[in-house]
Amino acid sequence: LVAGSQPLTGHITLVNNTLDDDTSDNDKIIFVNPIQPATGKIVVAEEGTGTWCGWCPRGAVFMDNLTSAYGEHFAGIAVHNADPMTIAEYDTPLGASFSGYPSALIDRGNDIDPSAMEASFITRVQIAPKAVLLNGANYDAVNGTLSVSIKTTATQNFTGNYKIACVLTENHVKGTGNGWAQSNYYSGGSNGVMGGYELLPNPVPANLMIYNHVARAISPSFTGEANAFGTATTGNEFIHNFTFSIPAAWNIDSMHIIGLFISPNGQIDNASNSTIQQAITNGYLSGTNVGFADILFNETQQEARIYPNPTEGLSILELDIKVKSDVTISISRMDGVIVQQRTYQSINGIQQVPMQTDQLTPGCYVIQIAGSNLNKQLILIKK
Repeated sequence: LVAGSQPLTGHITLVNNTLDDDTSDNDKIIFVNPIQPATGKIVVAEEGTGTWCGWCPRGAVFMDNLTSAYGEHFAGIAVHNADPMTIAEYDTPLGASFSGYPSALIDRGNDIDPSAMEASFITRVQIAPKAVLLNGANYDAVNGTLSVSIKTTATQNFTGNYKIACVLTENHVKGTGNGWAQSNYYSGGSNGVMGGYELLPNPVPANLMIYNHVARAISPSFTGEANAFGTATTGNEFIHNFTFSIPAAWNIDSMHIIGLFISPNGQIDNASNSTIQQAITNGYLSGTNVGFADILFNETQQEARIYPNPTEGLSILELDIKVKSDVTISISRMDGVIVQQRTYQSINGIQQVPMQTDQLTPGCYVIQIAGSNLNKQLILIKK
């Protein structure tokens, strides 16, 4: 779009599918002032939703509408509450900003109704960001490991506690069982038209529901990695790396990577938004390791976790062994070379295994846990 007053011409060729006898009034020119997005600006909408919430179809409809209308400048994140798609490390801090559901934050501004997101988007998209972001990625399909790089390029001078975070979202999410049916107060149309939900029952059965923009992971936290940039001048580039272990049930072809560049006041200054494949095409860049997202997949019970992660020395591997068995734990480099290995005999129940990493060089490692009823992989980052 070009800023300033621009002519918009309309021309009538047929009237009621017939030729017009009088063509002298078939043309009209009006002048409009289009909204011009700031260069490189992407606006983030974080919407609080839940399958239990009868008004939450409104959020889904407006998120889809804004994605369709403003795709390259809009990044939508549906943060679920108290349903099978919930991730507590995102839901809990975001929910503290809401007075009810559905609600949304645009670039982490004020709590608003999803129906008001477009007006806030129009305001924010015109504000020049202090930096632009570019996603890169590698994906190891064997290990299910997604490595993400976010390159941040300063477009203005800035200093202070600017932060970086990375979010994964997934479209076309479906499920069965308790919690997957969507409560729907628009059913029957008495509360107005809402993107077709007025034609659906209450609740909408799980087999009819497809959930988009679903927040799957956030790293390192909701608030982001503190003091990630120091003092920057225009043109400075910063690269931050994130690692995610992707559950097999997730479809990487339906997933997006959203980088968040967060101002000292907590608002989002700018963002990146790409599919995983687009990020892979961009190429992965090595930089500062921010951390590994310890993803808890609600549809399965967690059997292994490691903390702290990243680590500078000692980490604890916590296991939940359901059936007594021998368990072998190995630490491998990303190229597959085993650097540590030990077998623990006849263990069961909750076990806390110390993992000493003093002798490891900084980088990413695969923790392999193998037993008769347990086969898990985790990613450990050594600082």
